[in-house]
Amino acid sequence: MVDVDGSYALLVTRDQTMLHTRDCPHLGAAARSSLVPASADQLELLAMCSSCRDILDGARRRTFATLDAALEALPVPVENRARMRQIAAGLTIAQVWIPPSGSYIAVAAEGQAASAYFNKGFVDVRREAGGYDRHEMPSYRSGSRSGVRDSSAGVQVALCPSCFMQLPANGACDACDG
Repeated sequence: MVDVDGSYALLVTRDQTMLHTRDCPHLGAAARSSLVPASADQLELLAMCSSCRDILDGARRRTFATLDAALEALPVPVENRARMRQIAAGLTIAQVWIPPSGSYIAVAAEGQAASAYFNKGFVDVRREAGGYDRHEMPSYRSGSRSGVRDSSAGVQVALCPSCFMQLPANGACDACDG
């Protein structure tokens, strides 16, 4: 939230390990309620939360009234949406947003940190004990992020016994005459 004078105050939580704004997406309700203005020493010594730095630099997350609206905006492949809705049905959702990076959809209960992250090919749901459970979607592909498959997988190639470069079809090494 913007302060009365239009600026963003830098704040710290009780643990005083990092500077935040009131709009920090990583803070839960308890941490947000414990925010106090940072002292001059804290402003000098503490690092800024990267999400809060983005906020101060003008980046804003986009909020949505529904998960479906966010699924359309990301855009998430249609074949993944039904499964994502099933996962979302088991969550308490009061807030839905896409961060400035535009790489995922986050959902949270009112005043809480994100409880799940919906990516184009998988969903990470926060466990109460910590960590995440990953749910892979029908279009999920591990490995190459470009979606390009290596069509040469499994093809044997001949290598030069001297320099180990791949040999051309004629079998004579162009690199070392080996």
